[in-house]
Amino acid sequence: MALLSARRATDRDGAPLEQLCAEATKNTPLWRARRERLQPGAWFAARAPVVLVSDGAATIGFAAAVADTGALGSTKHTEVLAYVSPTHRRRGAARAALSELISTARTMGLWKMVAYALSDDAAPRALLERIDFREVGQLVKHAQVDGAWRDVVLYERLVMAARKSMPSIPER
Repeated sequence: MALLSARRATDRDGAPLEQLCAEATKNTPLWRARRERLQPGAWFAARAPVVLVSDGAATIGFAAAVADTGALGSTKHTEVLAYVSPTHRRRGAARAALSELISTARTMGLWKMVAYALSDDAAPRALLERIDFREVGQLVKHAQVDGAWRDVVLYERLVMAARKSMPSIPER
C-alpha cells in the first residue's frame, strides 16, 4: 500500500479533478444535488485553494475552498467541498486533503470555512468535528436529494484559529 500524499493542485491537474468531480456526481447524493459547485475550471479561474490527494500515482480525492455563496458571504469566507473515491475511503485521505486545505487557506489569508453535511451522514460529520469544525445549526429540508427533501447540518471553522471557533458573544 502506497502512502497517501496531499498537495496543492495546479491548473495542470484539471483532468484528474474533472474525473473526480464526475465520479462524485455519480456516487454521492449531495453532490448530485449540487453538481453546479463541482467546476474545477472555475475554481482555478477564481484562484481558489484546491488540494489533491494521491495514493502512489493515483489521484484519489480532492478538497477545495470555493467562494461562499451565502447572503452574507465575504471574499474571505469559503465553502469546503471534499470527495474521495469510494475504494479509498476510511484510510485518512479526506482528513489529509482537508488538513492541507486548511493550511493552504491560512497562507492565502482566508478567514472562515463553512461546510455542509447531510444530517444522517455520520462519516463526514465526524470528520469535520475531528478537524475542528464546529456545528452551528441544522437547515431543515434544505437539499432535495434523490427526490426527497433532506436536512443539512452547517459547520464552520475559523482558518486562523488553532482550535474550534467559538461565538464572539457568550451565550446567555
